[in-house]
Order: sequence, then C-alpha cells, then structure tokens
Amino acid sequence: MTRAWFFIVIFLASIFPGLAQLDGPSSTGVSASLIRLFGTNNAFTAQAEMQMLDKNNKELVGLPMNFALAGNKIRVEVDMNRMRNKMRPDATAQMKPLGLDQIVSVIHPESRTNLIMFPKLRAFVKLEMPENEAEAFLKRAKLDRINVGKEKMEGYNCIKQRVIITDAEGQKSETTVWIAPELRNFPVCVATKEKEGVVTMRFRKVQFTAPAAGQFEPPAGFVEFNDMQMLVAGPGMKYMLANGTGLKQGKTPPAKSAPATSATTTKKAPATTPAKKK
Repeated sequence: MTRAWFFIVIFLASIFPGLAQLDGPSSTGVSASLIRLFGTNNAFTAQAEMQMLDKNNKELVGLPMNFALAGNKIRVEVDMNRMRNKMRPDATAQMKPLGLDQIVSVIHPESRTNLIMFPKLRAFVKLEMPENEAEAFLKRAKLDRINVGKEKMEGYNCIKQRVIITDAEGQKSETTVWIAPELRNFPVCVATKEKEGVVTMRFRKVQFTAPAAGQFEPPAGFVEFNDMQMLVAGPGMKYMLANGTGLKQGKTPPAKSAPATSATTTKKAPATTPAKKK
C-alpha cells in the first residue's frame, strides 16, 4: 500500500512515535490501496477499527473510528478516548487538556488537500498532500485475487483472499482480505504484515448510502489555522484555560508538527491569529 495513510501519519505520528514506524508498504490507516479494495462500493459509511498486533498476535494499538467514503473523498472521525495504546498509554492524557482528543480527518485527492479538524476547538488545518500520494488515490491499479479459503468474519460467511496490488508505477504490495458476498463483496477485514507484526482494519455496520456532501467540508464557524503550532497556541490553550484542564505534573504537551502552510494562504499569520474563518 502507499505511504499516504493520511490521517495517522500527518498528525498523530508526531504524538505517537510508535505509529510513525508504520509508514512502510502496506501500512495501516487509510491508503490508496485500501480504497481500491472496496471495488465498486465507492459510497458508504461504516464503523471501523484499526489494530496493530505484535509478532505474538497481542494488541499494541487499537483505534475505533467512523469511516465514510464518497468517490475519492474519505472522512475518518476518531475519539482518542476510545483508543487502546500500549505503546504510549499516556498519549490521550496529553491531548485531552488541549481539546485535541476528538479529531476528524478529510482527504480530497483531487485538490491534494487533507483537512484535520478538531470539533472541540471549532478549528482546523489544511495540509497539502504530496503529489505522488494524491495521484495514488486517483490512478488505476491492478488487483490479482487468489482465493485461499472460507472463514467467518464480523458475522459474515466470507471468502478469504490473498490480494496482490500493482500500482501505476509497477510497485507491488500484498494484503489478505475477507470479503462478504452477502454484503456486495465488501472487505469486512483487511490484514497486512509489517516488521512489527500485523495491522488490521475491520469494518462493521456498513451502510451503502452516500454520505452528505457537507461531511467532507469544515462546518460553518470553524476557523482555519496555518499549522498545528498556531492551532495549539490559539484555541488549544484557550480551551485548556477555559476548562481548567491543565496538563498533569510531569507531562509535556504534544509534540508540535512541523509548520505546514495552508493551501489557501501564502503568508503565515501571527501565532494567535487564525488564517481564515469558514
């Protein structure tokens, strides 16, 4: 799979160093190859869960999320309070005081943008996707499927397949999927091997209804910031002071991501000044 598993790498990798190691081929999260596995199911909503398992099949990280797809647009919504993280047990405790524990990520491959929104702060940043990552979502790829058996998965009688994906540049990746014939051949589980172990994505309560267009845009009243430093220094600190949610003794604030200029601005605003109000 492509290295564009946009959501976790772009923001969370700066906070959870362990997850940052998953940026190799067939890494977890939302990637172009994952989207290709959906086949003709290009408009749906679902509850999903990412798991990272170690070599002994023990969970290292578990992250439930709400998932929505409309064509090439993808939306992932996460409540970090539901995350199970043995690699960084204190991660959520570092984010919650600043109102960063609820996150919505939306990717627009056509415009090469990724929106990272924080509902508690009514704020967001707009990051530019590298051209090769954006194109990976838009270009066709060859999928070779090999049936390896039948298994029950997520309550469905599934066909287990080994899938070899060849992208437009000829690069190959491999994954195992469990497709449910009674659910339009939807892949209810996807598993890939990594150096650290196995990463899985499971899908539940799949609904084949097109998500509302507004779900892929910032809600009215959300303020855009040029980068995460500005967002944390502005509404993040304001949220902490207003709610009395100071960081615990001995804890340090989340690592700040490198400044990323907004796709709609060329000059950075002062540290406490938002770039734009939607």
